[in-house]
Amino acid sequence: TFTVPRGALYVFFKVEGEDDTRSLALKLVDEANVGLAPGTAFGAAGAEYMRACTFRRADDLHEAVRRLTAVLGP
Repeated sequence: TFTVPRGALYVFFKVEGEDDTRSLALKLVDEANVGLAPGTAFGAAGAEYMRACTFRRADDLHEAVRRLTAVLGP
């Protein structure tokens, strides 16, 4: 779940049913080969969120979403 950012290079989003974003970030690096930052890296208020950088080519972003979906499900 996320809100479309206005002019930012990053998007914060929530993965429903996932409470430990640090463990999830490590899992996604291992299983999807996609690096995301756990929200806890940005303080307690970010604990339920992940952060992704969107400063990439559109093809790279589409591939990352495909890989994330393969691990997390639709």
